[in-house]
Amino acid sequence: MTASQTKDLSHLFKHLRGVYAGAACPLERPCIDSAEPVVDQFVRSFLLWESTSAKAAAAMKRVEQAVVDFNELRVCMPGELIRIIGERYPRVEERARRLRSALHAVYARQHRVGLEHLNEMSKREARDYLESLDGTPRFVAARVALVCLGGHAAPIDGRILRRLADRGATEANATPETASAMLERKVRAGEMLEAYALLQAWSDDPSGDVADGKPHKDEARAAGRSRGASRTGARARRNPGAAEKE
Repeated sequence: MTASQTKDLSHLFKHLRGVYAGAACPLERPCIDSAEPVVDQFVRSFLLWESTSAKAAAAMKRVEQAVVDFNELRVCMPGELIRIIGERYPRVEERARRLRSALHAVYARQHRVGLEHLNEMSKREARDYLESLDGTPRFVAARVALVCLGGHAAPIDGRILRRLADRGATEANATPETASAMLERKVRAGEMLEAYALLQAWSDDPSGDVADGKPHKDEARAAGRSRGASRTGARARRNPGAAEKE
């Protein structure tokens, strides 16, 4: 990461704190099984991956209404999961397959759909366990590690990555994984929860393209073309003959 990108990242977080003051990543009350708050966040994180907080919250309510516990959710067929989550939900078919595979992987290891044992592991071991579950995106593993287990993890999906790349805060060819690793190096452990909450609020905001006060790349190019057209028009008015030659 260049010095310029580090400066851009610092400027970005400073501005996001002003725009999204009070942004937080609360631990919602487990809505399906109060004895399994980690699994609850695991499922919520699956719904939030490559989606928005509002859509994820609405989908979680549908899940709560459809099943009595996480084991019933595990045994749902992909088609059932798609109907529960919502047929128009972003990447719903892939999401349903991944979630089902991950819940089955948990059951195969623990003989139940439970993740409370992660609280007894080291933070690194707990994150490795989550990342090793079939179908689990790294965003999901990182978010559970950060929000539930106090780990130093940066949950980055494609939506957050695009915002970072558009502002020059990461490499143009960065992946969610490389951007996550970069943030974990640049953001202090005690500040990561706030940093993630700000990034999530920014990615949720439809008007967030100008959240840091810098024009979007496309806007900058459009502005450049507009300035060029204005200069050509001004020359044409001063010297019509020259404009015809152009």
